[in-house]
Amino acid sequence: MIGVGKIKQYSNVLDKPLSKGKQEVSSSAFAFLFSELVQYNQTQVDNIAELERRLEDAGYAVGARVLELLCHRDKGNRRETRLLGILSFVHSTVWKVLFGKVADSLEKGTEHEDEYMISEKELLVNRFISIPKDMGTFNCGAFVAGIVRGVLDGAGFPAVVTAHFVPMEGQHRPRTTILIKFGEEVLRREARLEHGNFNDLVKAIIATLVDVKYTISLHPNSFDLGQDELS
Repeated sequence: MIGVGKIKQYSNVLDKPLSKGKQEVSSSAFAFLFSELVQYNQTQVDNIAELERRLEDAGYAVGARVLELLCHRDKGNRRETRLLGILSFVHSTVWKVLFGKVADSLEKGTEHEDEYMISEKELLVNRFISIPKDMGTFNCGAFVAGIVRGVLDGAGFPAVVTAHFVPMEGQHRPRTTILIKFGEEVLRREARLEHGNFNDLVKAIIATLVDVKYTISLHPNSFDLGQDELS
């Protein structure tokens, strides 16, 4: 007779294993929950900018936790240290965990070196949202922008992250673009990492030349070639 195994009970959610398991959630359930989040915050503010800021703050907390989970479960507590690495991590790994797919596109800004854009034709938080005319350009994508900022900030890549609607030719609904503008310290660190080995080589060459010049100044005759040596 085959006995039926007992399912282990956990008294605390933090005691549960961090295995991937089944991650799918009903889109209607999420839409209802997110709608409640938006409506609650709407009662706490006086303008659209403040509402988007509150949604971004809520997303930031989610992003920080997503980073901790993924780094512990998938990377053995290792984190990305390069700019393109963390962007790829957000564009693919984080997006898959949150939305079940990689983002539609990841692009670098053409006007500014510190800007990158992640775009979605139908971002989940905007898919079932109907924005009243009196709310103007209100974008629920601010919640996702907060998630991205939480991930980047936790990984050591501070940035200003905002959500924008971008009209698409032939499409009724605009796409959502998450604009990432990294801090100057991130770009300086990336430049040091990118050119670190080259800079070390240059410094070594300069140090060698300085030593040679100093030696020549002390013993100029030792570096003169006589006529016999030239013939």
